[in-house]
Amino acid sequence: MQESQIETSASAVPVPQALEHWGPFERMQRVGRGSFGEVYRAFDPTLQRYVALKLLLPRGLDREDDSRSLLAEARALARIRHPNVVPIFGVDQHDGRVGFWTDFVQGTTLEELVARQGPFGPREAALVGIDVCRATGAVHAAGLVHRDIKTGNVMREEGGRILLMDFGLTHASGALALTSGTPAYMAPELLVGESASVASDVYAIGVLLFNLLTAQYPVGGSDFGSLRAAHAGGARRTLLDARPDLPLALAQVVEKAVHPDPGKRFASAGQLAAALSEAIGMGTAAAAEAEPPPVRPRASRVVVLAVVIATGAALYVAFPHLRATLAPGQPPASPSLAVQEDYRRARDLVAHYYRPRALEEAIPLLETVVARDASFAPAFADLARANLLQFTQQRDTKYIEPARRAALQALALRPDLASAHVTLGALYTWTAQYDLASNELEEAQRLDRLDATTYGALGELYRRQGRHELVEPTLRKAVTLAPDDWRLIQQLGEYYLDSGRWQLAEQQYRRAAQLLPDNPRPQNNLGLAYQGQGRLEEAAGAFRKAIALEPSFTRYRNLGTVLAQSGLYDEAERMLLRSIEMRPDHFRAWGVLAGVRCGRGADPAQVREAYSKAIALAAEMLKETPKDEYLLADLGSYYAAVGMEEQGLPLLAQAEAMAQDVPEVLYQVAVGYEALHRREQALQALARAQAMGYPSIIVARDPALAALRADPRYRAGVNEPPVGGPTQRR
Repeated sequence: MQESQIETSASAVPVPQALEHWGPFERMQRVGRGSFGEVYRAFDPTLQRYVALKLLLPRGLDREDDSRSLLAEARALARIRHPNVVPIFGVDQHDGRVGFWTDFVQGTTLEELVARQGPFGPREAALVGIDVCRATGAVHAAGLVHRDIKTGNVMREEGGRILLMDFGLTHASGALALTSGTPAYMAPELLVGESASVASDVYAIGVLLFNLLTAQYPVGGSDFGSLRAAHAGGARRTLLDARPDLPLALAQVVEKAVHPDPGKRFASAGQLAAALSEAIGMGTAAAAEAEPPPVRPRASRVVVLAVVIATGAALYVAFPHLRATLAPGQPPASPSLAVQEDYRRARDLVAHYYRPRALEEAIPLLETVVARDASFAPAFADLARANLLQFTQQRDTKYIEPARRAALQALALRPDLASAHVTLGALYTWTAQYDLASNELEEAQRLDRLDATTYGALGELYRRQGRHELVEPTLRKAVTLAPDDWRLIQQLGEYYLDSGRWQLAEQQYRRAAQLLPDNPRPQNNLGLAYQGQGRLEEAAGAFRKAIALEPSFTRYRNLGTVLAQSGLYDEAERMLLRSIEMRPDHFRAWGVLAGVRCGRGADPAQVREAYSKAIALAAEMLKETPKDEYLLADLGSYYAAVGMEEQGLPLLAQAEAMAQDVPEVLYQVAVGYEALHRREQALQALARAQAMGYPSIIVARDPALAALRADPRYRAGVNEPPVGGPTQRR
């Protein structure tokens, strides 16, 4: 049955023209609108971040007392702090319009999950229900009633966290008479005009569970009239009739939650959570929350609040129309408020890890959270992911073991936590434990076959296993499932970059940069795409822009590399030394520096010193990531440059065998073979690299290949292939 939002109003109000700015917010792009408000993606210059901004339409806000009441009630909502509730960042009034702003969150609504994959299993549904109860308990503890709990207003965030959203309050001032809510989830007493209460929210959670387990509703009907008639006639479905395979204990919990008599339901969301926990054999500890006091409803002023989320990593704009009721007094905060707030902050940092020092701040914060609550499985999963991201960004092996331990601890607490399986699978992929990686990612797919991040991790696994025919379709599926997830778009771009399809890579990176203009990573990788096409000046410009957004050793190294390829050795050396100053323990900047010094005729002792440093650092990393073809090619060429043929030749051969379709690796292998005076092998590797688009301009300027370029066999084989070029690993 198609759910509907029921709303009646006295008049229609035309939607105003899109705004370019509102209060302090700028770079505004309208992404949705409804009967009561419009939603913008807006830049907050104070915090230097994009937010979701919902503006109430200029209707009935001409009286100061109305405006003050609207703001006061929205600020009451902003006091809710809970890991399972999307927080409000702020509320204000400018130019006669009230606005609210929140973060963007990536995930998929339960409604979409049921539509795509069918009913949930009993344990999975119960675990979701427990989190919804926790979130609802926080709402009740703040003296509010949600009034529109349903599968469309609950989402599973990337990483597995369940979030209750859409605390929009419908407009009810003046002559505007309004009835709102989603009929199938409304308790019988609401349908006959009684006030919302804790009991009516408990009923809605029961309906949500019924729908998760059956894809149906306990009472049929799509409007108030048919639902009233169904309730009056006792035309109710029982859960076991719709799903006879369910455990009896779980079915009894759901049936009690949706009892027609409010007095026979659970007295609170906390009691319902405890009962769900008992029904699946977890005991009551998993559902423990501070018990909220009874809420005494009163008539409320109303505002509209929108939470904008990226559904399946795509933008999802919700316009709820419900009423929240504020109690006269506010109860004290939950005892776990500090842990909840730290966790919320840490998750925000991990979600926006491209921001300066985000992961450096997130990791100790998550370590504090799990130290204070050793049973907090999602926090362990996020700690694992943060460490994995640090390893992949910094290529520092010290993050590998903490990532593994945290992921295993998360799974010990919650074996069904798909995000932890994905992180563990990705970590095993990076460390060349491919069988273990495959097992973890298969389990993640079993738990959630529509999770885009799982497909992203599988794409990387297939690439490293040499299953090239599976890589592109798998990554394309990931992007299809999450079309606005810049990380997956970048990963697809990296695949195109590695295979020499530079223009396709450029398209992906442009798209990622448009999604997040303040994110330096797409800018950096756009520079790589330009570099791959031989557009060296544009590449340098993109790297400089990325550095302006956030200086990093990788970006200085990339800029130094492209300057060296342009023959600007002095400036290239300055950029490489800046990279080494920021990160002296990473091998690649030392290797490029050695090549630059060689190219400008520096003292051979300085050249050898830089190569020796690069060799020591790269050899250490190879112990942790022995199947990295880029690392193998780099280290092999460094050994070759200093005449260590016995050490370098096997590495070059291994890299060549692993990366027969990766032009940058083949080019580096050719440089190594040439240094070892293996001209025939160098010519063959270089010919394959150029056939796949490695740029002739870089080959023509590389001093390491000067003798090779003079070889008649090279000149005879030069046919000016399409311009393309190298990738510096992200």
